[in-house]
Amino acid sequence: MKKFKTAINAFLLAALAFTLLPALNANDWDEQPSVKKSVAPNNPKKLEGMVMATINIDEKGFVVGAEISKSTDAALDSEVLDAVKQWRFNPAKKGGSAISCKINVPFKFKS
Repeated sequence: MKKFKTAINAFLLAALAFTLLPALNANDWDEQPSVKKSVAPNNPKKLEGMVMATINIDEKGFVVGAEISKSTDAALDSEVLDAVKQWRFNPAKKGGSAISCKINVPFKFKS
């Protein structure tokens, strides 16, 4: 049940990120990407902190690159990167065609 709750929290946080945070190339598309499948990062040491991931999404909705743009605890960085590389998106669109894009997604960890 706890893993399920963590997965739900990660999905909700990602959805919130799309509505509150500016995307890196928001002027480059008519329709923003949306989360199709999310995987919650592990936090085996029950650390607290915030990590901002910059995610590159291709025109098929696959994550083709990810990096940490900000972090309060480097011990959480690899967990976030491992998780976001498994995410899938409905791609951004420009003029009705799917395009690649880059977005920021925050992750908040609580113990």
